Amino acid sequence: MKHYALIFYSTRTLTPEEQKQRPVDIASWVRQVTDMGITLDPRNLGEVEADFSEPGSMSGSGNGASDPVMVTIVFFDSADRDQAVNIAQMHPGPRYGVTVKLREWASPRQTLATQ
Repeated sequence: MKHYALIFYSTRTLTPEEQKQRPVDIASWVRQVTDMGITLDPRNLGEVEADFSEPGSMSGSGNGASDPVMVTIVFFDSADRDQAVNIAQMHPGPRYGVTVKLREWASPRQTLATQ
């Protein structure tokens, strides 16, 4: 199994209709993924408490914008990259102005131990 993280950056305010529909769509996605035997571990990040970036450097979401309204990270394990990409592509976030990024991750301790 490989470890993956889906990173979601909100890019806009939702309409009232979207605010009603988004939880329904996300719940459907969660059901689809859990039916595949995948356990999701979501985390919402709060607002930036402090930014120690170099003045003029690109900080925030990495897309050239200021910090997004909300950032969520969903950790999960997947048998392979193809399955992880499929899980990411199934997510309804882009329909709601959300940038979705998939990254493989490893523990720094594990990385150091293998060097």
